[in-house]
Formats: sequence, structure tokens, C-alpha cells
Amino acid sequence: MGATATGKSRLALALAEHFGGEIVSMDSRQAYRGLDIGTGKVNRAERARVPHHLLDYLETDEDGSAGRHTAAALNAIRDIASRRRAPFVVGGTGLYFRALFGGLVPVTIPREELERIRTAFKDRGTRDLYNELTSRDPARASVLSPNDRVRITRALELIIHTSRPASELYAKQGNAASDLVYLKLVLSMPREMLRARIAARTRELFDAGWVEEVTSLLANGVSIDAPGMGSLGYTEIAQTLAQHDDPRSCLARVVTLTQQYAKRQETFFRSEKDAVWIDMTHADAETRAQALVGAFLRAGDPH
Repeated sequence: MGATATGKSRLALALAEHFGGEIVSMDSRQAYRGLDIGTGKVNRAERARVPHHLLDYLETDEDGSAGRHTAAALNAIRDIASRRRAPFVVGGTGLYFRALFGGLVPVTIPREELERIRTAFKDRGTRDLYNELTSRDPARASVLSPNDRVRITRALELIIHTSRPASELYAKQGNAASDLVYLKLVLSMPREMLRARIAARTRELFDAGWVEEVTSLLANGVSIDAPGMGSLGYTEIAQTLAQHDDPRSCLARVVTLTQQYAKRQETFFRSEKDAVWIDMTHADAETRAQALVGAFLRAGDPH
């Protein structure tokens, strides 16, 4: 796990190849079919090298959820392990990792109340709702993208229904994966270096056809308001296209939003007290990760 642009996919591919493993994605955006360039999704050649699970299973108009993803991830992990291969769970969506290792909030909101809340939210912008969440529950807001309307709304629903911070409810959840033994690695790098890396990578994504990808999605009938289009960068590009502006005029804004998101990811992952942190700027980072995984797998193999 780790912030965007820290090299998770590259390291995971190297480790999974070395140890005969398979990769289970814990990236909420890479679950969407058609969102390839902007999400940094591995390409066909890389998938041919190592089997990947939980990519491309959502249509852009579907709502993803931590519960659905966690259930599928657990099934994939157990299937991979049953074939005596190593499951590598990889991604930057902290909420999904928290759901996997810590369970889900056991709160059911009555349908009538839920509809009343959602009706009140219907005509409000996502940024407005995010600002309200920041005011009412800054801890929860800090781990969400300002564009993530689904999870922002869910947090506010919990707050309104329970009169308690959503972050407090998540902190008290049960353990979904209590039968699993795992090693947590968090990839990191110095803040300024990561900021520069994000800026360079965002330019590369634009050069690689990100605008054309969004243009194609819209031309094929995908709504700008579809859940998948709420992904960071996709919203900004789609809005720029709708305004008939130069699509690259939003590049600087996408860079800034991504840098802010990476900072929130780092804050979230610092709460993973049982994780080992690896500075990816060190020359021996991959070697160290390989040694840690090797030792873990040997300790967990009774044969």
C-alpha cells in the first residue's frame, strides 16, 4: 500500500513474479472498465506476466463499495492461497484496506431516512458536501477524495443517522479478515520528491492519451455524473471538455489535486501501526522488500 506514484504496481509485479504470486487490486478506481490511462492501470503485457484480480469489474455507471470489493478480495485471496500461490494485495485506497483488515461499519439506515437524506443532498455539489464533511468529521474527510461523492455521502449519512463521527464508527468496526496472516508494506518517498513525481507522471498521462480516453468515454454515452467519472482527473478533464476549453488547461489543477490526495493517503497509512515502511528512493528498496516478503512466506509455510 502507499500513496499514488510511489511505485506500487512496479514493485508488486516484480515481487509477484519472483515468488510465484498473483495480484489482488485494492484500487477503487481501477475497478472501472474503460478507466485505464488516468488510473495507471497495468497494461495487457503486465497482466500476462502476473495474473491480476478485481480490475475492470465495474461499469462506469455503477457504484463501487468497500463491502463489495472486500468480499471479492477475500474470495480471491483464499482462492490464490488454496493453489499455493502468494496473494499480493496492492493499491492505494485506504478505505478498502481498512475494510479488508478491520471490517465494515455495522449500521443500517432505514430506507425512508436514507431517501430523505439523499433527496436533501441531490442538488448540492460534491465539493459542498465534502466541505460539510470536513467541518463535521475532519478525520473522515482527510482520507477521501473531494470528488468521491459516494463515500462522502455515505459518511454524512452515518453522521446524520447516528449523531457520531463516521471516523469513530469505522475505528470500532470488527475484523473482516481475522483468519488471515499478512505482512503490510507501505511504500513512501520524501514529500517534495513525491510531489515532483506526481507532476511528471500527470504530464505523462496527458501525453499518453488521457484526454482522448475521457473524450471517448463521453462520446460513448458515459455521463459526466457517472460514479466512475468521479475519479480524480476524469472529472476535471470532462468539465474542461464540456466548457470547450483547451483540455490541457486543467493539467495544473489535476496535479495539485493529486498531490493533495497523496498527502491524505500518507496520513491515512500512518495509522497502520503494524506496517513496515519502505522508502522507494533508496537503492536497495526492492531488495529489502523482497527479503521481507521472502522471510514472511518462509515463516508462514509449514512445509
